Amino acid sequence: MVNLNLEFSGNILRVLRLDQSKEIDLKEEIRLSFNRNDDFHLKKNKDAFVEEFEECMSKISKAEGEGIQKAGILIGTEQTFLNVTPVDFNEDSSSISSHILWELSNYFPETYKNFNIKYYRLNNNYPGENIDDILLIAVNKNKLEFIKNLCSGSGIKILNVEIDHFAVEKCLKEIYPDENKNHTMLVIGCRDGRFDYSLIENELLKYYSYDIFERADFKNLLISQINTFNSSLFNIEKIFLYGDENTIKTNNFLKEQFQFMPVTIVSPEGNEADSKFAPLYGLALKNLA
Repeated sequence: MVNLNLEFSGNILRVLRLDQSKEIDLKEEIRLSFNRNDDFHLKKNKDAFVEEFEECMSKISKAEGEGIQKAGILIGTEQTFLNVTPVDFNEDSSSISSHILWELSNYFPETYKNFNIKYYRLNNNYPGENIDDILLIAVNKNKLEFIKNLCSGSGIKILNVEIDHFAVEKCLKEIYPDENKNHTMLVIGCRDGRFDYSLIENELLKYYSYDIFERADFKNLLISQINTFNSSLFNIEKIFLYGDENTIKTNNFLKEQFQFMPVTIVSPEGNEADSKFAPLYGLALKNLA
């Protein structure tokens, strides 16, 4: 049985697989003719895109000499709705669920029922003992259905679906185990026009945020976010970066701006240019266990 891990990022398909010793034995990046974020064209040309994806998977399976049966799937944060909001945990589970649905309906009044919803308690105990922040994660069912159609047409059974930014945590625990324990770190996902931020304390996610920006604005946004995170509530000891070609530029800027704070680009094989594979490596580690 071949267990692949696939990431859909815009018009890029990334493919990665580990062997039992956690070494990468397959890593590819394929440029597709369609953009995963373009819902209009995906719906209009669905059959053609399913056929294109099937051809890509067929070439990989032939090259490996085995049939593909299962795959873990990564989707980008830009394909999801993510929001941090306070919840009163004195209420029963039904009331909490109603509150979360109400929160989502404020952003998507017509379509909030079309989302798969999860939430994670962040255990910040702020502003009260039983009032706590949650990270609300919602994914439109139509987006997931398209991925299911792609995989089904190629004979692939989906093992799980994860969000790229949060899959990086598994990668960090594997490559930097000492930095994860009893430390506070900021993880920044660098993409064209977007930053995702996770504040992790003692291996637990404590906060999440993101910025969407024009190229000229990214420096001010980084400084503002880091200063906000590095407040009296948290003391950031290290920054980890991963992502596309903007990652190295961001790394250089942060090292100049925050000289007291170590900055590291996360890369499974030590090549900074390949940090874009860090989320997929994290998912592969999870599926290898």
